[in-house]
Amino acid sequence: MITTDPNGIKILLVEDDKSLAITISNLLKVKGYDVTHADDGAVGIQKAFEIIPDLILCDISMKEISGYDVFNILKESSATAMIPFVFLTAKSELKDIRFGMQLGADDYIVKPFEYDELLISIATRLNKAEAHRKANEEKFIALSMIAPYGIFIFQGNNFIETNPSLTATIGYTRNELLQMGFEDIIAPKDKTSAIEKINRCLRGFEKDIHLRFSVVHKDGHKICTELYGMVGLKVKGKSSMLGTIIVTREDVIQEQDLEGFSINEIEEFEKAIDMLAGSRSYISTELVNKLISVFRDNELIKEKASDDLISISDREVEVLNQVCKGLSTKEIADKLFISSRTVEKHRANLMIKLNAKNIIEVIIYAVKHKLIDL
Repeated sequence: MITTDPNGIKILLVEDDKSLAITISNLLKVKGYDVTHADDGAVGIQKAFEIIPDLILCDISMKEISGYDVFNILKESSATAMIPFVFLTAKSELKDIRFGMQLGADDYIVKPFEYDELLISIATRLNKAEAHRKANEEKFIALSMIAPYGIFIFQGNNFIETNPSLTATIGYTRNELLQMGFEDIIAPKDKTSAIEKINRCLRGFEKDIHLRFSVVHKDGHKICTELYGMVGLKVKGKSSMLGTIIVTREDVIQEQDLEGFSINEIEEFEKAIDMLAGSRSYISTELVNKLISVFRDNELIKEKASDDLISISDREVEVLNQVCKGLSTKEIADKLFISSRTVEKHRANLMIKLNAKNIIEVIIYAVKHKLIDL
């Protein structure tokens, strides 16, 4: 049974046949889908990282960058690896279909096809992805219920999930907290600074956040707490923050880098985000090398990279080079003899300058303009 509501569902169509692309786009838009069209593989890769669609329809036989190339690059990044991927192609031989499915594609539709067939395939893949997401969300919530520290999921201006440890810490019931946000629980003296940092993280300028502030308990007394949160998961189609709030000592120094949390705690939350959404933007050298093969080593693509060069500092380029080598924030900080917080500020500045939603968009820009040297 088809149950997914198409309204608000983002579909990326990568198709170099203009007339077919227009027909498919119009069909899907009439059905309520939000469709973005890319007329070649390189643009398709960029658009995928830019909009993070709910499903990708991709032709195979395209010039320069084939559908197989698009698939292989997007599956290399955790930001796009879990997106349902459907090949559209005129190749009908069994060996071609087998090859596409062996890569890990979710479906393979042979041209010419009936539009009902396309709509059914899209709805089926979306339903399957939604069921998988809900199952992982239920697993995560079940695990959080027995965690000894406060766990929350925050979206927009409100908590959308909390666990018993958090409610016990600050005195509010779960139902009360689900009507509240950080504005309602942070002590006045810490509120402005903490809210500003939380909002920067929610907007994607920092991948994770670690800060200390006082929380006002329901009975009025103040509690010194630490917050560790990471963005990168979607709940009901919207970006959210997953994090923990724990009671800490009042005499701990306010400014501290992320190393203040144990490796086990950090890994636990990274795994939780991956389980819940699979959308963390980890960078590997393999992914960067594939992006280089598309956006720098390809003569046709180089000709298209004619947009005005944005001013990027030498230090920002240094940080970006280390990101492309797969180094963590702490490893970059140690290598460049700067603090982890400074590394994150440089990453955030790069995203702001390029109006990028994630660091991979920044890397594509740097690759196209030969700003990185691996």
